[in-house]
Amino acid sequence: MTVLLEGRDLHFRHAPDAPEAVAGASVAVRAGEVVGVIGPNAAGKSTLARICCGLLAAQSGEIRLKGEPFHRLTRRERARRVAFLPQQQPQDLAFTAREVALMGRAPHLGLWMLEGPRDLERADAALAEADALDLRDRPVSQLSGGERQRVFLARVFAQDAELLILDEPTASLDLAHQVMLVNALRKRAGGALLILHDLALAGAACDRLILLLAGKVVAEGTPADVLRPDVLSKSYRTQVDVVPDPASGQPLVAPRITRDRA
Repeated sequence: MTVLLEGRDLHFRHAPDAPEAVAGASVAVRAGEVVGVIGPNAAGKSTLARICCGLLAAQSGEIRLKGEPFHRLTRRERARRVAFLPQQQPQDLAFTAREVALMGRAPHLGLWMLEGPRDLERADAALAEADALDLRDRPVSQLSGGERQRVFLARVFAQDAELLILDEPTASLDLAHQVMLVNALRKRAGGALLILHDLALAGAACDRLILLLAGKVVAEGTPADVLRPDVLSKSYRTQVDVVPDPASGQPLVAPRITRDRA
């Protein structure tokens, strides 16, 4: 199976005197695979995602895309291979949803080239894939949080990259659209690296999970391997319960919350 992304022994700190945000983490995504990165706040998840898509340069370690060193690829070639959805999206864009989706076609256009019929077709198809085609003529600034998220997902889909790196992609999405996103990823021949806080969703959506803590990989494997009470309670510093889903057998995670009043 083709390895789309391989990051080996990655190290990064945001300032010389700061602790390492990523401290020797390694990650791999194969074709057809959905890999989730989980962990508590400040574990290094978003920093790792930005390193993997080239927005940050690791201070040591190596990133390869389909076996090629990342630094040897041009910016356009990187953008054709990797599409990135950041955690925070602009809310005040004057562009319409269709114009935002068309931004995903930029890596496929030459300098000063305008979008052609094929690009318009791909943008509309991506909006439909994200259940946002009915929004295509509306300014993004007038959309709700969930609608905006679907439009930005359409931009990522329109990029036609083999590898998708999505940081909190289900933020603001309702349950139906979370399922839509997972199904859309499953239909793609490429792979996806997802940064997720929702552990139940991570267990249901991902083939493999990587648990980060203080920039280090502390557990990796199938959801059943990683989503275990002993592993999660230690990393998240709170008690959790894990039970199998009665329909699928996938692990369901819930924090243990006492309802006794003080």
